[in-house]
Amino acid sequence: MTMQSDSTLATTARVGEAVPSFAFDPGDPWTVTFQTGLARAGLTGRRVYEVGVGSGANIAFMLRFCGAAMVLGSDLDPRLPLLAQQLVAEVAPDLVNRFRPIPGSVSLIDTPVAMGEVTGVDAVVACLPQVPDPDDALYTRFHLTQLASAAALRDRVADHLAHYYPWTAFQEYPFNALGLGLNEALLRRVRACAPQAQVVLNFGCRIGKRVLFALFEANHYRPEELASCIVRQHPGTDISFFVAVEAAMRGTGYEQDVVCEFYADPAGSHRLSATEAKLLLDADPTTSVYHEISVLRGNPAA
Repeated sequence: MTMQSDSTLATTARVGEAVPSFAFDPGDPWTVTFQTGLARAGLTGRRVYEVGVGSGANIAFMLRFCGAAMVLGSDLDPRLPLLAQQLVAEVAPDLVNRFRPIPGSVSLIDTPVAMGEVTGVDAVVACLPQVPDPDDALYTRFHLTQLASAAALRDRVADHLAHYYPWTAFQEYPFNALGLGLNEALLRRVRACAPQAQVVLNFGCRIGKRVLFALFEANHYRPEELASCIVRQHPGTDISFFVAVEAAMRGTGYEQDVVCEFYADPAGSHRLSATEAKLLLDADPTTSVYHEISVLRGNPAA
């Protein structure tokens, strides 16, 4: 069930020509699930910071439907915060003064302005990539070690950054080994800047929910699931990373702690390993393979 009004969708369509293709589509199940979780996150009267504002669909949603008192937002693409401001101005002109775009290209919250703003918020929300960039040198070595093949190089398309993140840059974070270095870096930054703020993140559950919950707990947050949905695996995202993770876990004694989760059907009744899912896709790229997405809230632990 989408929680957006028809006027929001129409306005997004009008702004559409200026919005890059990798910005959130308000009708996409990832967006719908994320917004369902945001509606349950208790944002009424709160100050919220969104990392990666995309088209601004979530900004408008949090202001109009969640009752957020103020939303701030940044993006790695410096065009998007201003486009998000334009969307809010068209959809909800009475609320536009409650959105503050953070200028420039901002990775996570890694600019002085962004970090300064985060110190005063009640919640930080984001949907970040969980798959290493196939072009990353460290990832290629990992791929060769586990699968005896080089990582498949792909042409960089407009939405490359929406699917992948630079693995080597987050090597210092323990959960980077499982594709969660970018998310772990955000959790640590928020914990340092705003230790009382909750964090609401939208995840693909391909690495397994047990790992996602462990990510929050290891970084001093109590995890809670707010919403979930099973979606088709995006054909533009390579899943061989998860196959390599499964290979790396064999014989370690920790196989049950890291269980990749894919499905052969949209109901999620026929579970597949990453290896099985990849074999199906290699045999026929049009095959439908599914995985769960989940919105998790992390409440600061004592």
